[in-house]
Amino acid sequence: MRDGAERPSIGTGDEGIRLGRRIEAFETAVDELAAAPPFAKARYQTQVHRLAGELLDSDAGIRRLLALSPRISDAGTFHGGPWEHASRLLPRLVGYGLRGEGVHPTIEALSELRMLAIATGAHREDGVGAEEAERFLQQVCVQNLDLMFPTASEEHRARAKIYGRAERLLNLIRENISVAGFGATLIDEIETIGAQRPILTHRVQKLLELARQLPQGTLSERLQGRLGIYLRATGAVTKASAEAGTPERYGEALRRMPESEIDSEAREFSRSLHATGLGSPFHSILIRHLRERIPGKLETVLGLQPVGAACLNENRDLVHAVVDAAIRSGTEWCVLGLAQALDRGLFSRPEIRAGMRRVLTVPLTPAVQRRLLALGRDAPGLDARALFVAGTVSVLGMPLGIDQGNNPTCQAARGLSLWSQHAPGLLLKILVRAARDGVLHTHFEQHELIIRDEPDHEAGRQLDLDLDPVSAVLVPLLDRLYAQLMVLAQGRAFDAHRWVNPAMYGNWVPGGFSAAFDPITGAVSGHEGFVRLFYATHHPTYNGGYDLLYPNPVGIIITDVHGNMLGYHAISIQRIAEGPDGGIRVYFFNPNNEGRQRWGHGVAPTVAGNGEAPGESSLPFDQFTSRLYAYHYDPYEKREEGRVPAPLVAEITRMARESWGRAVTWIPSP
Repeated sequence: MRDGAERPSIGTGDEGIRLGRRIEAFETAVDELAAAPPFAKARYQTQVHRLAGELLDSDAGIRRLLALSPRISDAGTFHGGPWEHASRLLPRLVGYGLRGEGVHPTIEALSELRMLAIATGAHREDGVGAEEAERFLQQVCVQNLDLMFPTASEEHRARAKIYGRAERLLNLIRENISVAGFGATLIDEIETIGAQRPILTHRVQKLLELARQLPQGTLSERLQGRLGIYLRATGAVTKASAEAGTPERYGEALRRMPESEIDSEAREFSRSLHATGLGSPFHSILIRHLRERIPGKLETVLGLQPVGAACLNENRDLVHAVVDAAIRSGTEWCVLGLAQALDRGLFSRPEIRAGMRRVLTVPLTPAVQRRLLALGRDAPGLDARALFVAGTVSVLGMPLGIDQGNNPTCQAARGLSLWSQHAPGLLLKILVRAARDGVLHTHFEQHELIIRDEPDHEAGRQLDLDLDPVSAVLVPLLDRLYAQLMVLAQGRAFDAHRWVNPAMYGNWVPGGFSAAFDPITGAVSGHEGFVRLFYATHHPTYNGGYDLLYPNPVGIIITDVHGNMLGYHAISIQRIAEGPDGGIRVYFFNPNNEGRQRWGHGVAPTVAGNGEAPGESSLPFDQFTSRLYAYHYDPYEKREEGRVPAPLVAEITRMARESWGRAVTWIPSP
């Protein structure tokens, strides 16, 4: 080998051969760049960057780039550009480069690989020592945890290749440097995700696993205390469970434990659950023990409010059946959902009781069973029924914890959240039929629509199963239903969502509808009137002070950190209210279950700290309106459009024009 570096394994077979050829072509391009005089290097850099981008798409490829990093740098890859001098680089700008357009993400990745080579002693550059390079990379990782552990966001889906490269790069960095500098940021991230109360908690689990790798003495006593709450919440919460060591041995210890101590165990587990939103396999064992031996303590171990305790007592046989079917080691994530479903009083509603009895007994189609068992692959021994029941109580108890995963199915996820909140009986009805018959049946105007679960259908094949069990059953059907409704409603003189949303979600969707885009030309038309009407129908200052009766399904335009348009996204406005600072904010459900994306130009939704309920995101009213493109409203409610200040409307239109508006055509307002 020309550089004397150990060559990472590139595997065998056709893929290994193709990768080997790419590496050879890249090394040739680097040699040609090295031989070029300074004034001609720009001509050869293009080929190096293009081939490097291909190698960043595989683990073996990026590891080979790391091994070649000294040669890459010495050849002049960074010559004449902003990455030329490693000593002048700033960690806070790396994220922008990795998320950038064109060739920028590739050059940024090569620059970080150069810094990693310096940190590991494989390369030297003036002005940057190994320790300094390691601190630089620690800061890069801390400031880009969303790239290291990506959530299923619109931006991630729209630019999957770029984000995949960034994740691969950051994980390689993490393998080779100390994680000691991550501490405080990791804990903030864990607490923020926990505050959103997602049904799926795997991202928190990944972060906790990283936190366990922090060297002893890395964290202050205060930070260690904050982290310890979450570490215990997912494992041995109590002294007795810690002494037992495993959930199985904890079950044996409970059988020997006096009732007074068990009561203390139950209270401690429930406090941990509600403080963090995280369940523990030990908690599941304790719940099953109490159900069998001291059923009167179930309300204690679940931490129920008075309404929940009354609901449990009224429906004890049904709750016991749910516990028997669903609460296991491996389904501890559903314990909070069960508690919150009881606190909502749902089991006392006749349609919910009837629906849950069907959920407990309905035969599941083979396709549904395969899908559910794929979800439980990390918890051997779980059966499809346990996952089905656990998922159902989770969705009933945590409507804002539903997550579309890495799927472009925000309409389906939004529907599940809406139904769970305001039509849970309907949700159970369609869930049971889909699980038993593989069918979704509805009507649209004069059309009867029957959607059948076809596992070999394109939607089913492409489904990312990083979903809760209810979503795994229903999303393939709902996604195809939405697509068919859009086809049937096309060609009209208005945006198809005007008819599709009420047909998809229910009659509580208001009949009034406004859209920023002309459905024929696709251009933005009358944006000022669109903004003024939204203020007049939704802002309490101009709509008579009315609150929303139901969540409002609206469409927003997602933009990246630079304000560039990425695409359209379906969300629900949950409520509009005064925030802690006195300004009016829009509180909304984002189906990607991660509402902290930076949308550019200072627009950055928050999930905590501004009055958000768990699972909500929020923005100031004007910023939210600047990203809005379609909404429903009640045409019969009082509104005062004339009172909405013209300068305010003009400013919001400017915000829209200078962000996503740069990618579309605008028709001047009359």
